[in-house]
Amino acid sequence: MRWTSRLFRRPPLIVSGDRFTAWLGLLTGWVAVGFGAVAASRAAGLLISFDDGACGANSATVCQIAGWGGLMMGLVALAGGTALWILMARGFGPPATWSVLPIALAALAFAPFSAAAGVTIGFGWLVLALAAGVLATTLAVLAAGRGKAARVGWIRLDGLDAREVAQRPVDRVVIPLAAVIAAIAGGTFGAHAIRMLSEA
Repeated sequence: MRWTSRLFRRPPLIVSGDRFTAWLGLLTGWVAVGFGAVAASRAAGLLISFDDGACGANSATVCQIAGWGGLMMGLVALAGGTALWILMARGFGPPATWSVLPIALAALAFAPFSAAAGVTIGFGWLVLALAAGVLATTLAVLAAGRGKAARVGWIRLDGLDAREVAQRPVDRVVIPLAAVIAAIAGGTFGAHAIRMLSEA
């Protein structure tokens, strides 16, 4: 067995649920992951900014608390999205274990872009962000190489196991589109939440 097959393995058990449960898990899972990724990235940007006097009217302490709190909130949301996929979606949509780590690494890679304007970003932060970006891209490319399972997952829109009944063309279009829209909605809310935290 190739090491990529071990890393991106098929789930050992798929429970074919009804469509409502599958859709609910898919949408709430991607909203949580979108929220978590953006919140963690923006919060890490606050942490980069606080020691450079770039917190605006707020004290460095407020910036630091908002940064650490937002980072923890983002990581919890990422873990929560994984749980929602596994427990509610039951494998519906792109597999959780294939998606969350690249997304979390990408959030870390974009953290310097979330720093306050005029902040001097340390060399160590730039190296860390670059390494996270390379790892995220590598994992995403490897996952994409697993084919349609990485894009639409294992359960069809009607709740049937896709290993037994082939995915339909509509499944391959609607499922990824719904995931992207849900992630964008969650990410927008995450950015709004971090902005409110930093201005509190």
